[in-house]
Amino acid sequence: MSGEEVLSVDDLRVSFPARNGSGANFNAVDGVSLSLARGETLGIVGESGSGKTMLALSAMGLVPKPGRITSGSITLRNRRIDDLGERDLCDLRGREIGMVFQDPMTSLNPVRRVGALLVEAIRRHNKVGKDEARCRALDALRAVGIPSPEARLRAYPHELSGGLRQRVMIALALVNHPPVIIADEPTTALDTTIQAQILGLLRERLSDAALILITHDLGVAAELCDRIAVMYYGRIVEAGSAESILSRPRHPYTAGLLAAVPNFDFGRPTLVPIPGAPPDPSTPVNGCAFQERCQRRTPICATKPLLREHTGGLVACAHPAEEETIHA
Repeated sequence: MSGEEVLSVDDLRVSFPARNGSGANFNAVDGVSLSLARGETLGIVGESGSGKTMLALSAMGLVPKPGRITSGSITLRNRRIDDLGERDLCDLRGREIGMVFQDPMTSLNPVRRVGALLVEAIRRHNKVGKDEARCRALDALRAVGIPSPEARLRAYPHELSGGLRQRVMIALALVNHPPVIIADEPTTALDTTIQAQILGLLRERLSDAALILITHDLGVAAELCDRIAVMYYGRIVEAGSAESILSRPRHPYTAGLLAAVPNFDFGRPTLVPIPGAPPDPSTPVNGCAFQERCQRRTPICATKPLLREHTGGLVACAHPAEEETIHA
């Protein structure tokens, strides 16, 4: 890690009641542990439903009801935060940890102007008057490259393009300079040009803060991340440096994700989809959750694999690859 540890998640489990009315629970996040250092970018990748967003919401104290954290801990700058009350969490959000949500159109209040949202966020955590807060709000919009910031302060979210709304979300997350930022699919639904601008903006503005980047796009992860953790069925199945994950995947699921990335290299085989579909999160799975989709499975896969060290990283697989190399 490149600096002091600012965020630590230890054996976290987030449970929801099963939809079948049996009274049983299922774990949307199942025993996840990770750490994040100052100035580092950690990518969390995986298919929809793998638990990425629920992990992020847990760190923000925003697990939707009836879900709840049932075990494990989350520590932010040497302070345990998973057991805080709502008042303490409100003090923490935006000041100690900020979040760029996946869809700014539904995350921004549609009946409040952009300026009002920013001024409220600033005054919530700083003892400043309205005029000073408005000046800081303008500076925040300028910092994220929004043209005509004076006019944008008076705009409602629906009056902005998707790219501008995402920049407003980033400005809200960064305006109080929190040491940890979580970005949940920050480039979803943006065209390639705007996506590149948003990634460049994150890279430029987060030189000192720690960033968790949640994405299904391995190209985005390759662009920004120092380390990558791959999630499947609520668990981390592989973790390591971005270079090792992207060029030498050990878990068959990671290899499958990379093989399914579209590319324009005619010398490389066409993309190959991962067969089957992820298991229903509310259905208990015995053993490895990926085994029904895996060509390497053997009878030992009926036992749940532990996440263990393997050739410089961590992998939860009974049959990790030794020499496989994939260039995404």
